[in-house]
Amino acid sequence: MRILTKLALGLALLGTASTLPGCGGGGKTKVEALSEEDMSKPGPLFRNGVQVLQSPNKDGAIDYPLAYERFARAAELGNHPKAHFNAGWTAEVLGNSDAAMLHYKAAYDADPAYEAAMFSYARMLASQGMGSEAEALYRKYLENDPKNLEVRNDLVKSLATSGNHGAALAEAQEILLLDPKNAQVYRNLAAMYHAQGNYGMAQLCSEKALALNEGDFGTYNNLGVTYLEQEDEAAAIEQFKTAIKLDPDGFEANTNLGFIALNSGDYALALKSFTEATKANPASVEAKLGYAVSLRGNGDFNKADGVYNEIIKIDPANRIAYYNAATLHYVYTKDFNKALKYLQAYVDAAAGTIGPNDPVFEKMDEVRAAKTAEEERIAEEKRLAQEAKEREERNKKLLTDLGAQIDTFEAKVTANADCLGPEVVEEVMMVIEQGRMVVEAQETSMAPDMKSMFDDYYEPTIDDGIAACGAGGGGGEELPAEEEGGELPEGEEAPAEEAPAEGGGE
Repeated sequence: MRILTKLALGLALLGTASTLPGCGGGGKTKVEALSEEDMSKPGPLFRNGVQVLQSPNKDGAIDYPLAYERFARAAELGNHPKAHFNAGWTAEVLGNSDAAMLHYKAAYDADPAYEAAMFSYARMLASQGMGSEAEALYRKYLENDPKNLEVRNDLVKSLATSGNHGAALAEAQEILLLDPKNAQVYRNLAAMYHAQGNYGMAQLCSEKALALNEGDFGTYNNLGVTYLEQEDEAAAIEQFKTAIKLDPDGFEANTNLGFIALNSGDYALALKSFTEATKANPASVEAKLGYAVSLRGNGDFNKADGVYNEIIKIDPANRIAYYNAATLHYVYTKDFNKALKYLQAYVDAAAGTIGPNDPVFEKMDEVRAAKTAEEERIAEEKRLAQEAKEREERNKKLLTDLGAQIDTFEAKVTANADCLGPEVVEEVMMVIEQGRMVVEAQETSMAPDMKSMFDDYYEPTIDDGIAACGAGGGGGEELPAEEEGGELPEGEEAPAEEAPAEGGGE
């Protein structure tokens, strides 16, 4: 089954958890309970939000909605830039781009020197088509640091993302004037050409980036995406594998390779790839969807169901998660009630946005019909099983009766052996031996045929033979053949008949 979502092309500019202030490394953190007083203070709320992000459950899932609630409340109470930034990051994870941009803007407005807030705000502006606003933020920063090529490259990405390709190319040329061997700018140009559908130029720029930096795993990933667009799957796979070799935890390459593996039915490779992808970016719903399907493909239905529930908790309106979860139980576990429960949950979550002709209702009818068919199949299997059981019991009874019948029949044949003749007795004794073997081996399936053979043929045949023998048709001495004319006296011969003389007369 294919997931109805596009491949993760590795060209997105979303950050990862490592970029989130207050969420540095370390092991799992205990989430402290907040008192009523704490709920009114920005400091405890902020710290609690960080604890939530650092405390995945046993399956690795993080309660992002709770973390967002904590950061948003802290930002509301204290207008602290870091609280706004963390709220923006968490909102972005939850797919709420509008809220994310508002929080990033609030963080930047509260502290214009907060670089992470500026970059994230500019990125969100570019992603939503507000390239001129994003450009203004980057250029304002570059006024004080014009040779910051990293920021200039971010400007190129921003311009390309917002569709301002001419300005992006001009800025890229400025970077190359300052640093002709800047590999990053070629990677950004490759991404821009890819977005334009100019895959030949995208490939050339990627190859140039690799010539300048053969260890740039991101470029291998983007080159793989370009090959994929050119329908050269084998070459794409090699590029993704190279990217993963250089960066085993790489999110984009693992995700891309995972989806290719799913499409080809290689669930083992898909599971390996999506396991790494979800570790690299636990917040990615797309990677979780691929992970769930690969788990299902490997027969781990319970864990797949758990991942779908995680996705639905993060994104309650995710249609694909509800549908895939329903398919898991409809097709594979045959738990039709659970499948219907997921579909109904989607209807409830999408209330007010779907009409009466939405495909979900047809899918629900399909599941109900399959449930009825399965119940009928199970009932028929039970009926056939009961019939087989009853037949087995009857046949066992037949075998018991057959054993006694054979004993009686053998005694009858033995008592009348002289009457029946040796050939008949030999044949019947062979049949009796076969019957005994069937009884001793408890071959219940052969009981009806063996019983019928004795009842319908051998018993009547032997009884008829015995009856004929008793009526004079057999036994005693044989009489000599009677000659015509009666017996002749011993020693005399019959006179030869003489022929009359020719011509007649005496």
